Amino acid sequence: MLLHDALYAPGVRCSLVSYVSLMKLGFQFVSRADGLDILYGGNLFGHASLLDDFLVLDLDEHSYCNNTSSIFISSIDSNSDSVVWHARLGHIGQDRMARLAKEGLLGQLTKVRLPRCEPCLADKATKKPFGKASRALGSLELIHSNICEPMNVKACTGAIYFLTLIHDFL
Repeated sequence: MLLHDALYAPGVRCSLVSYVSLMKLGFQFVSRADGLDILYGGNLFGHASLLDDFLVLDLDEHSYCNNTSSIFISSIDSNSDSVVWHARLGHIGQDRMARLAKEGLLGQLTKVRLPRCEPCLADKATKKPFGKASRALGSLELIHSNICEPMNVKACTGAIYFLTLIHDFL
């Protein structure tokens, strides 16, 4: 089953699937006494059995006669594994991922092709410089101020912030 917009949580020991997310993808559900039947396009896709107040997915293709699982498998984008590993590895570059794939450290992934990654672009972006500043011509005409974030150690008066004021006059 191909899930879109899935999040990787290394601390979670089991996979969690959102009922609402599956509904948005076009899945339908039929409640049963022992759990839930999962339908896609009118075909039985799988069953979720009730176990300790949780629904556990059973997508064993031998148990269900359906062709929907092959639809999902064939629709997997060749870049999707690259994108998943790219995110799991902290957005490392394509060259480094290619080396890891060549060494067989990325599972079945052999060819790495990364599409444009918005978080990587945002991280590499730099702020544009401010315009040319003018100097103050008179006393106290231009004042720069900054307030410091809470300090770990309090001042003798109990203050945890401090403020700096610098006037810009030659």
